[in-house]
Amino acid sequence: MRELVDEGWDVELWTVDSKDPEFAIPRYHLPNFPDTLTDSPGVGFCLKIWRRLNRRDPMVSCVVMTDLFSNVPIAMMCAGTGTPLVYSIHTDIAQVDGINIAPLSAAILQSTTSTLAHATVTTSPSFKRLLESRGIPNIKGHYRPLPVSCVLAAGDALTDEDVASVRHELTAGHLERPVMTYVGRWSIEKRMHLLKRCRPRGTTLAFVGDGPMRDVVMGWHDPPRCVVLPGMRPRTALAAVYRATDWVCSASDFETFGNVPYEAAHCGTPALLQDAQGFTDQIDASESRGALLKFDAVDGAQLCAAAMERTSRLLDAPHVVRAAAARSSGAGTCIGDVVSEVVTSWSAGPVRKRRWIYLACAALSLLVLASILQVMSFFMKAGVAVGVDFTTGMKNRRKSKQMWAERETPTSTVNLHMCNGQPTCTVNLHASSNVSSIEKEDGESGRRSPDENAPPNVGFGKRNRSRDGSPPKPKVTFAPGTITPEQAPRWRRPMSPVRPVSPGRVFFPVW
Repeated sequence: MRELVDEGWDVELWTVDSKDPEFAIPRYHLPNFPDTLTDSPGVGFCLKIWRRLNRRDPMVSCVVMTDLFSNVPIAMMCAGTGTPLVYSIHTDIAQVDGINIAPLSAAILQSTTSTLAHATVTTSPSFKRLLESRGIPNIKGHYRPLPVSCVLAAGDALTDEDVASVRHELTAGHLERPVMTYVGRWSIEKRMHLLKRCRPRGTTLAFVGDGPMRDVVMGWHDPPRCVVLPGMRPRTALAAVYRATDWVCSASDFETFGNVPYEAAHCGTPALLQDAQGFTDQIDASESRGALLKFDAVDGAQLCAAAMERTSRLLDAPHVVRAAAARSSGAGTCIGDVVSEVVTSWSAGPVRKRRWIYLACAALSLLVLASILQVMSFFMKAGVAVGVDFTTGMKNRRKSKQMWAERETPTSTVNLHMCNGQPTCTVNLHASSNVSSIEKEDGESGRRSPDENAPPNVGFGKRNRSRDGSPPKPKVTFAPGTITPEQAPRWRRPMSPVRPVSPGRVFFPVW
């Protein structure tokens, strides 16, 4: 909307959240997700849209529409009034709870709408390919990423003290610990519990944001292992979070692009992301902006540890991450160019005229959609009453509350044993909070290991970066009770013949 206004268009914003009844879309309340932003189809809404499209003062030059339950009827009414339509697909609705029971229905609705539209645009090349594989036609291209100039300016304006203060918040005062941060909406499709399960030993996992899973996520707060910071923050404030963390992370396979890792990369911060659509457009084989991995794999903890080890070189090279992000910032189109092209082409075409058959078809399709939703609602409510899960959403939410209620963060432990005369490693995952003090991580259980020969903590990452982005000299910090800075050895690679699979050894190597 801002982009169109900046280019001189007068824009009316119709949404379920509108305070103006003239531009309000009726909201539909799903029984399993009462706070949904879904629209409620109906004949009254149909007539409201029809009257607005036929009004000549001011005349609607173009309609830009995202995914709604009423997509097909609105597209029919645009065709019936001769109004150009741009269909903008931002969400993988085939994975939305309720619709994912019959994902073909999403493909049918999106395909019909795209056929009636004059242009269809989506958010990334990988999501475009996914939609085309489902039979969605006429996809002209994908948007270029959102401008990040405000985030970049806010990040560059931060002082070292500002960054250190936010890092203190993210790590609950344990500044020397490597930290990975999830930023965004706390909802079930983001699969945040996988991040918690795969959090490597010796690292801090921070959650910044808010959402419907707030009660569950708040129960994970267990510093310094897991730090929960509720509350949505503006993009300019997130710049400090990006600069203060070592990695941003996401296990979501629901994204169609993913703005957070893109913004973070412009602040010099690498990412650890699920190998899924949207994210695959941001991380390539060079791993100059982070790494892709499968958090939902059986060995997810090992994969995460290995990814952190591979990309740790980027923590002292933010200029490399920023340069890689800048190279991809101009790819794609923008909504202003799409609208201008559609309106120009349509103006040169035939004169607009009403086709009442489209209004009749739109009203009929709205009645069918409304009936389907009412039937779904009835069975959902009946299922709740008798304790039956009719939707994936309800089932996942109930299981999530059971599985994610534990405050203790699952961690991986490395057992060394001899195999053919050589030491090898096995990894055991512990999901129970009843972990002995011996198995708990140093510095996390509230008491230190009695081993006086414990290796010193190596502090590196964004907290050591210089203001101009140039790589600084390696800096070493030491845990209390080990050795003094005067006795500090020079940095060198671990001398252990065993390749470490635990970040407890990656970040605190054998000296």
